[in-house]
Order: sequence, then structure tokens, then C-alpha cells
Amino acid sequence: MSIPEGWELLDIGKRLGSDQPDFMSHIGPLYTRDNGVMPQIGFEVLPHMCNPMGICHGGMMMTIMDTGLAFILHAALDGAQFTPSVSFNFDFLAPGKLGTWLETSGTCTRTNKRTGFVSGLLNGPDGPVMSGSGIFKITNHKFS
Repeated sequence: MSIPEGWELLDIGKRLGSDQPDFMSHIGPLYTRDNGVMPQIGFEVLPHMCNPMGICHGGMMMTIMDTGLAFILHAALDGAQFTPSVSFNFDFLAPGKLGTWLETSGTCTRTNKRTGFVSGLLNGPDGPVMSGSGIFKITNHKFS
């Protein structure tokens, strides 16, 4: 599969101003795109991302949604900052099949001084494979 046009390899460390390896670097390759509305994360479902049935592992999809929703919150806050997850709700809607392209979409529904609320979808070629909503703590730690 070729990566869809407009996507670039995601380097979380570079994005957040760090040269240290991070969790996300072990599960990829992952890609990012700013579609002019909200940043997105996308990836091709590869064998190391799958459960024994050849379907994208639920933990992989939840990780992508966690990060994708945080990126959406960062855009709403006009910059990347440390926003640890407080709570999430996920619904698995369809399988993410081996070899397919999955990508996030969503919106920041509300923020206040200390909390951000975000909801979104993980979309596949035939529609959403997961929906999710998250609550994030907004901290004063900004990334460069």
C-alpha cells in the first residue's frame, strides 16, 4: 500500500521538541496530516499491529485515538502542551483489517482552564472502525 497523498511520517519527539525515544516510535510507522481543520494521525494496519486474527489490536486503536484526540486539543489550544489523559470512552464499531489505512478525525468540544473535552472517530476505507471521547488535563507545561 502506498501512503495517501499529504501524509508525512510522524516523529513525536520532533513535534514535541525532544530527542528521546518514546512509546509511539515503537508501534508505527505512523503518519500525520493537517487537513486545514484539525491535525490527524493515520497508519496502515501492519502485522505487528494486529491480534492473532489479523485485525488491528484494540489497544493499538485506543493508543492512536488517545494521541489523535490530544493533537486535536493541542490545535484548539494553539500549541502542543502536556495534556495527560484523564478519562476515555471507546466504542469498537468495525474491524480494522490488515493492510487497510486508518485515520483519525474529531473535534474539541470544550475547554476550560484545566480540562479539555475531545471526541472523534478512527476511520477506515468503509467508514468508522472506532468512536471515542476523551477528557484531558490541561497543564502549564508547553512543548517547544
